[in-house]
This record gives sequence, C-alpha cells and structure tokens, in this order.
Amino acid sequence: MKMIHLLSAFLLACSVSIVAAGQATIVINDPTAESPKIQLSDAERVLFEKKVLPVVKPKLDPDICDDGTQEVTGRAEGSFTRGGASQTLLFYQYCQTGNGLGSVGVAVIENGKVVASVVSAEAGWSDRVVTIPDINQNGLNEIALYYSGGMHQGAGGTGVDIMEFSNGSLKGLGWFQAEEFTETSPVMGYKIVAHPAKTPTFTREKFVQNAAGKWRKAGAPITIKLKPAVVEFESAK
Repeated sequence: MKMIHLLSAFLLACSVSIVAAGQATIVINDPTAESPKIQLSDAERVLFEKKVLPVVKPKLDPDICDDGTQEVTGRAEGSFTRGGASQTLLFYQYCQTGNGLGSVGVAVIENGKVVASVVSAEAGWSDRVVTIPDINQNGLNEIALYYSGGMHQGAGGTGVDIMEFSNGSLKGLGWFQAEEFTETSPVMGYKIVAHPAKTPTFTREKFVQNAAGKWRKAGAPITIKLKPAVVEFESAK
C-alpha cells in the first residue's frame, strides 16, 4: 500500500511538472496556424467611426488620404491598459501612402468607451493583432502587431512589433520577422516562442512552405534576441 501511495505521488508530481512546463512557454507566432477572421459588433463599428476616427483625423489626414478608406484589420481581447480589465483592442489602417507604407492606429475600448487611442503616421500596412498573455509578468497583456507590404527588390514578408501600453502610451518590446519570401525562393515562416519572465527570452524555429501551401520544419529551435520595435506611436488625444 505504501508503494502504491509513493507511486501515485510520483505520477502526480510528474503531471504537475508537465503542466508547469507547458505553461512556461507561450507561442507568439505559429506559421502553421490559420489566422482567425475578425468580426466587429455593430456597437464596436459605430464607436470606431464616431469616437475614434474623428479624434485621430487631425494627426493622420494627409492630402493623399481619402475619408472612407479606413479599415479595422485586427481585433483582440484582454487587459491592455489596466490589470484585470475586460477590454477590446482595435488595430486599423488609416491610410496607405506607398508600397508597404502608411498610417495606422490602435484603440482600446472598455464598457463602450475609448480608454486609449494611439496613432503612427509612419508605419506600414496593418495586417492583424494578436493578444499575448503577459510575457513580462506585470499584469498586462502585450500585443503583437503584424505588418505586411508589397515586394521590395524582389523580396517581401511580414514583420511583427511586440508592444504594451504604459501610462497611456504604446511602447515597443521588440520586433521579429514572422514570414519572408522572394521571387525565386519558397515562403519561410518562423515559429516564435516566448519564455515569460521580467525580461522574457525568445526562441525561433524555421518552417518552409511548399507549392501546395503545406509547412515543414527546417531546423531546430534557436535562441534569438528581438530587434528594436519598428513603429513609434503617439497619443491621439
């Protein structure tokens, strides 16, 4: 009987260790996963059109931008500006000014009100946004802002800024390449995994896509250091 209890305790400890190990890393980007389609509620769309756009217009309205071209490209849920809050974050393209260039904005909504709004007049083509579950362990969700663009000198891809709200401003934690391709080579995607800590660390695993759109691993995970975030935001208020 004592042996059975010892065995049960050992198996329970192993189970807890496995769960803890599983929680010790967070997948930031997975090229093999399909991106979910965004769906805005009627209330969110009205709030975006009536409360967000009129405020940011003075900062993001160059002559080449037309009203009505603004588009929400990403939606996320989490606690972005306040720990424990239930908030919705909208990532949107205000204007495209060139090949892979444009102005963008991020707005946070809570209880039907805009609680944070930031913009950048010098960004890229907004693609999507993903909630990150607090990799620096300060009680707030980070976000991954995806940017894409056209081909430049025969090459293209998708870059990602990891960012977080701090005192009403959106601050960059780092940048990584999520996908890249050229006119003569296959599409390469990168699985990015975060190891949460006060100063989180990251690993990258390379995948290659074939002509049928299927992905295969192309190497073992390696430790990487994120580059500085590319896009700088300012308050829209």
